[in-house]
Amino acid sequence: MDSPSPFKKEIHPYKQAAITIISMPIIIILFKIPEWIGIYEVDVHFPWTISAALTLLFAVANSILSLGADDQNKYWGNAILSYACVLVVGGFIAWLFSGLSIYEAKSFRWIYIVFTFGYLLFMSMVRAMRKIVQIAQKQDARLRGENESDSSK
Repeated sequence: MDSPSPFKKEIHPYKQAAITIISMPIIIILFKIPEWIGIYEVDVHFPWTISAALTLLFAVANSILSLGADDQNKYWGNAILSYACVLVVGGFIAWLFSGLSIYEAKSFRWIYIVFTFGYLLFMSMVRAMRKIVQIAQKQDARLRGENESDSSK
């Protein structure tokens, strides 16, 4: 049974962002319920931690899933916009649940800056690796004598 690789399947960045954004309040509420009942107390920075963790998860997953995109330029544009949405909406959700602005939430401002540069680095590395593999595949096809008509491209 031949199952398609998840890396060859294109999942739109806006869908990925929507899943990430919807997950944030759900996870925060799941961990806040025991606090509201009185079982244990959650740190006031917890919503910022969840927001940052899911932002990093989005950055890594989005970078990896970019391998399946047919049009890399279009994917990059949508991916960067969706990342910005995850940052802004995630920060808003964290602020709603914690009551702390990003400036009051310890070092989370710097964490978001580092994640943003890391995201751009991940995306660049994945794109470069994809290009290298494409060049290697073309060279391999030429050496085998396959796709003679593609050699002019």
